[in-house]
Amino acid sequence: MKKTFVLLLILLISLKSFACSCECKGDCSFSKISKGSEFVALVRIIEYSDFLEEKIPDYEGKMPLSMTVEVIEKYIGSEERKTIKIWGDNGMLCRPYIENFKIGKYYLIAPSLLETESEYSTGNINDYDFFSCWTDYLEVDFDKKIAYGEYSKKENQVTLKDFEKEIKSINFKKTEWFTNNNDKNFFKSDSITLYKILNKKDEFVKLNNGLIKTEQNENKDFTDLEFKRSGKLKLTDTSIENWTETEHLGKWKWKFNNEKNQLSFYLDKKLYFSFNVVSQERDYIIWNDDDKVQLYVLKLEKVQK
Repeated sequence: MKKTFVLLLILLISLKSFACSCECKGDCSFSKISKGSEFVALVRIIEYSDFLEEKIPDYEGKMPLSMTVEVIEKYIGSEERKTIKIWGDNGMLCRPYIENFKIGKYYLIAPSLLETESEYSTGNINDYDFFSCWTDYLEVDFDKKIAYGEYSKKENQVTLKDFEKEIKSINFKKTEWFTNNNDKNFFKSDSITLYKILNKKDEFVKLNNGLIKTEQNENKDFTDLEFKRSGKLKLTDTSIENWTETEHLGKWKWKFNNEKNQLSFYLDKKLYFSFNVVSQERDYIIWNDDDKVQLYVLKLEKVQK
C-alpha cells in the first residue's frame, strides 16, 4: 500500500502530468480575469522560497513550491507590501508549477489571495496563488515593455502602457454606484468614495441590496447614483431610519474625462461639481459566512474651483 501511494505521488508531481481537470467557460484571458481581480500588478521574481521535500525524477535539485516577488507597479488593489509570496502546484492542486517562473524575470499578475489554510493545500493566509484553469499571469519583456501570452481572445501580447490604460479605464455608462450620505449632499465633501457591487445579479445580493449598502456604510444613510447611457444621472437618497427614498430634483447629468480621470456632475445644464479619481480598488464583504459581496471602489477628490 505504501509503495502504491509513493508511485501515485510521483505520478501526480511529475512535470509531465496535469493535476486537475478543468474547462474554462467564456473569456478566461488575462484581460478579462485581471478586470475582475482584487489585486493586479507588475512584479519581478526575487527567489524560490519553499521547496517540495520529495525528490522528483528527471528534475535537478529540489522542486520549488513558492516564490517571493517584488511588486514593481500596482495597478489595482489595496495590497501595500513591497514583496509577496506566491504558491504553486505540489502535484495535487490546480496551480501552475513555480518552476515555470524564472528568477529575475518580470510578470503581469492577477493572483488570488489565500484566505484560509488547508491540510490538502500549501500556502499561508495572506499569501497568493494562481489558478491553472484561466490566464492570471503574463511574462513581460521589461526592456521592450511588452507582456506576452493570452492577453485576450484575439491578442497574444500587449504593451505595459496600453495595459495600464485599459486596466485603469472606468466605464460609468449604464452602471449603478452608491456612497455614504450621512450628512446629506455628499457632493459637497472634499473627498468621496463610490462603491459598485460587481455580483449584483447573485440572488443573495438581490435579496439584501439595501442591507449590504448600509453595512458597507457603517449603518449610515447612503445615496444611489445611476449613470444612464444618455448621460443622465439619477440620484436617490435612502434614509435607513425609516427606509424611505428621496430622489434629487432637477435635470442631473454626468461626464467622465478618461484622460484626466475626472468625473463631472451637471445640474440644469450648469457644472455643479467635479472630482478626480485618485484610486481604484477591489474589495468585498463577507455575507452570511459563506457568501461574498464583490465591490469595485473608487476614491475621489473634489476639483477646487
